[in-house]
Amino acid sequence: MSYQHLRANNLVMWEAIQWYSQNGYRTLSFGRTEPEHQGLIQFKSGWGTDEQRINYYRYDFKKEAFVSGNSKVTGFHNKIFREIPFPILKKVGALIYKHIG
Repeated sequence: MSYQHLRANNLVMWEAIQWYSQNGYRTLSFGRTEPEHQGLIQFKSGWGTDEQRINYYRYDFKKEAFVSGNSKVTGFHNKIFREIPFPILKKVGALIYKHIG
């Protein structure tokens, strides 16, 4: 978080927008976002994006029925992460990110 003020994500997006524009593209998709992920929605809307809802459906062939899926943003693991102090999360993240990132 010590470099948060530099807004590296903003620089990456700005460079992508410039590249797309210079190469004749007229649109750039900022991708899908879970409705519960308000921070990411805010980041994307800050660029003037047009939000479009995409409905997803999951079908379980064994049960022969549609099933509801849990959001990854609001899953049980996030409840645990919210309770762990940030310095500990930072150290754990540094150790495991190279294996799963």
